[in-house]
Amino acid sequence: MDKNVVDDLRREVGRIAGGGGAWQDITKPMDHRAFTPAPKDVRLRETGRTKDLEERGPFGRWLLMQVDREGFIGRLATAARADRSFPQNGDPEAVRKRLSEQGADPDMHEALDDAELDWSSF
Repeated sequence: MDKNVVDDLRREVGRIAGGGGAWQDITKPMDHRAFTPAPKDVRLRETGRTKDLEERGPFGRWLLMQVDREGFIGRLATAARADRSFPQNGDPEAVRKRLSEQGADPDMHEALDDAELDWSSF
């Protein structure tokens, strides 16, 4: 083969394989310590503080507004709306107590735990 053809082939294979145009000798071990780490995930940056308890409002009222959500939290909110004795101004513990009084299934208690985490993250 012509040397120019081999050089062109190496250049193209190197470019396609992500070598940046430089031929990489696969017989030699690579030093992976030289790679730079991935940039930080921008979704994990801090966007501000969480609200105080007074700023957030009562957990019961927040939960009642979640009826349009899908999944267990939405089902929990729908059941809470149907319950006349639901503690609207109550904290998560008051809602947990009401669920226990009504004999709610374990899925609703898990949904309450998830809802509490969502509410406290504001």
